[in-house]
Amino acid sequence: MKKVIFCFSGTGNSLRAARIIAKQIGGAQIVSVKKDAASSLAADADMIGFICPVYEWDIPETMKDFAEKLTVNKQAYIFMVATYIAIHGRCFETMDAVLREKGARLHYGKALRCVASQCIAYEPFPFPRLMVPYSDRRAKSIGKRIAARKTNRYPRMSPVTRKRYDKAMTPFLNVQHEYDKGFYTSDKCVGCGLCSKLCPCRNITLSDRRPVWNHHCIGCNACVVYCPSKAILFRTPEAYEKLDNVVTRRLGLPEKRTRYHNPHITAKDIIADSEEVTTDA
Repeated sequence: MKKVIFCFSGTGNSLRAARIIAKQIGGAQIVSVKKDAASSLAADADMIGFICPVYEWDIPETMKDFAEKLTVNKQAYIFMVATYIAIHGRCFETMDAVLREKGARLHYGKALRCVASQCIAYEPFPFPRLMVPYSDRRAKSIGKRIAARKTNRYPRMSPVTRKRYDKAMTPFLNVQHEYDKGFYTSDKCVGCGLCSKLCPCRNITLSDRRPVWNHHCIGCNACVVYCPSKAILFRTPEAYEKLDNVVTRRLGLPEKRTRYHNPHITAKDIIADSEEVTTDA
C-alpha cells in the first residue's frame, strides 16, 4: 500500500506530527509542499495525508496552491491534520472543497493543539515542556485512528468564527504581501544563507550574503527561529501599523524573546524536500 503525507511546516510542529502519524500508519513518505506539485506522488497512492498549521483561520496559502495543482487518486483514503492553538477556522472545509473539485473527498480531519510559535508577537505558549509531550501523545492517538481508516465529520468553522471572519481576518489578508517588510538583520548575521534554504515559500534570496525577503511570505517564522546567530529581527511594517489593533500593536522581536521551534525538528529536517518514515524510525 502506497502512503504519502504532504506537509507544510515552519517551526516544526506539523512535521513532528507528520512523523508520528507516519509511524502509526505503518510508514509513509513525507513530502514537503516545496516539492513540485505536478509530480504523480498522489496519483496512485492508497492513503493520502495533508498536515499543516492554521494561518488566519485557514490552511496556509502555500498548502492550498499545492493541493490545487496535485493529482490525487480519487479512491484513496484521505486525511488532514491541522496544528493550531485556539481556532482552526475553515481549514478542513477549504481542503475538502479543493479535493471535491478533483472528484475526491476528505475522509478524516482532526485539529491538533500544539505550542503557539508566533515569536514575532509573543512568547511560546502553553509551556513547551508540557505541551510538546501532550501534542505527541495526541498525534499518536490520531495516527491510530487513521491507520484504522476511520472517518469523521471533520471540524467545521464555528458560527461565531464564521461571523467574525471578514472583519477579523480580511484586513490582515489584504496586507499580507507587506508582512515580510518587517524583517531585517542585525550585525550578527554571518551570511550563512540558512534562512534562504529553510523558507518553505522560497521567498528569501541573498544579496551580498544578506537575506532579502521577496514579499511572498506567509509568516511561518522558520527563518527567524532557526537562525543560528539570532540575527533576524522584526519591526511592525507600516501597512500593519495602519490596521491599529491589539495584534499589530504587539508585533516585534525583542532580543530576549524565545525563538521556539519544535525540539525534535532541526533546520536540516525543514530543508529536506522529502523523507521516508518506517515503523522502525
